[in-house]
Amino acid sequence: MLDLRKRHHVKSVSLVLLPGLDGTGLLFKPLVAALPAAITPTIVPYPGDRHLTYQQLLPLALKALPQSNPFILLGESFSGPLAAMIAAERPKNLVGLILCASFVTKPWRFVSPAIPILARGPIFNLYMPYKRIRARLGGYSTPERRSLIEQMHKLVPPHVFASRVRMVFNVDAREALRSCDVPMLYLKAARDIVVPGRNLRVVQQIKPGVQVVTIGSSHMILQRHPIEAAEAISAFASSLDR
Repeated sequence: MLDLRKRHHVKSVSLVLLPGLDGTGLLFKPLVAALPAAITPTIVPYPGDRHLTYQQLLPLALKALPQSNPFILLGESFSGPLAAMIAAERPKNLVGLILCASFVTKPWRFVSPAIPILARGPIFNLYMPYKRIRARLGGYSTPERRSLIEQMHKLVPPHVFASRVRMVFNVDAREALRSCDVPMLYLKAARDIVVPGRNLRVVQQIKPGVQVVTIGSSHMILQRHPIEAAEAISAFASSLDR
């Protein structure tokens, strides 16, 4: 159990950030601003102009890892399976793994048959403007977040978003996670309807020793609650020192 109530003294460590469905890394900006100076972020963006499978993203991500200093690997949402695959390779200097509101196999079992039909570029062309309108009317989008989302949508076309959704419902990285031999933290969103609670239970079945921190948030923890997320990451890094 991580104690988030006390101040944590963290030795210098890198934090490699694997982004969510957009793949740009732009949405890590709030978290990066909240991290303590001892934690150096490295964002690994994915090419946004073409479809790449998890297996094709793996060598790109491995190439971006720090070579000379210890690092913690964080996979947000879409990138959880990729983070597990990287950890299974046991890269030099990897000291910890964090899954944030993520999964290692299809997050929703019962909608999988419909995904090949629904996850297509034309449908995502309609979905993206709807999501922006909902964010404004729902009151949970700040001007800064809206600006980041606008930049993100310019960089990643709808057909790439759609292909990544299809990947999510075909992936199975459970064996990769089983091969991971470093300490783990799972950041859970208390009100997550995108990645429901059963996904954490799957992780716990494979890795019973995983540490869990629940943050009172919807799916986008790092964007909506960056300070709490940074505190949890700092506490995890401090526990690795001990």
